[in-house]
Amino acid sequence: MGSLLTTVSGLEITGIASGAVFLDFVAGTITLPEGSTNFANGTLVTTMNKNLNDLGLQQCNSIGIWCSDADATYQVGSAITLSDHQLSHVINQYGFSTVRIDVPANSTPDATNQLFFMASTDNWMGYGFPRISHQRGEVDGTSTNAPATVILSKHVGAYNQFLITTSNTGGANSIDVTIEFSENGTDWFADAGYTTAVGIVAGSYNAFASEVEHHFYRVLINSTVNGSHSTFTVFWNFVNDKGSAYL
Repeated sequence: MGSLLTTVSGLEITGIASGAVFLDFVAGTITLPEGSTNFANGTLVTTMNKNLNDLGLQQCNSIGIWCSDADATYQVGSAITLSDHQLSHVINQYGFSTVRIDVPANSTPDATNQLFFMASTDNWMGYGFPRISHQRGEVDGTSTNAPATVILSKHVGAYNQFLITTSNTGGANSIDVTIEFSENGTDWFADAGYTTAVGIVAGSYNAFASEVEHHFYRVLINSTVNGSHSTFTVFWNFVNDKGSAYL
């Protein structure tokens, strides 16, 4: 039986900014790009649950990787490069000691990308890599005067369910929310029901749910009345429950 190498907690890594993520299985380290949320140790570098040095080995032989943005590219060892617009990848019977994941600058806020990996010293990974995946998170803010500000923007290719909830957490003032879609990340169009901004009174919320597989979604917010601002939280959950080509 081989060994499985992943994060110490076994959980996904969140708060990743655009740039290169480095996985060094010999040293057992994970290094995040500048602008990411620091690990609990206050730095952008942390350890894995195991490392090849301690195991007396030089390479892993299989891996499963999931990144929340399907536009991410992967360099596994020195010979395999993946850029195939999928969320999950599983590679068996291939020796490597390092992996580089290049996370694209598709997100607002930038440091909202997520990553999970499980590597094995066996040729066939002894782990059932998930068929279903989702990315979720939240962003807080305070509304400003019109024109509306982009609060959340995401490349959502490879997902098939899109849930966005905008909560007005202030005590008195209303906010306006618009949800837009795009196929190229440049030209944006208001989604059905948002061609006119939707007002949300204090203490209430707006819930958006869709299975229309546009390539990008974004949320824009402004104060309904100039000078009368309010705090808010935007929650998102993008789901892929159809698996991937391998899975």
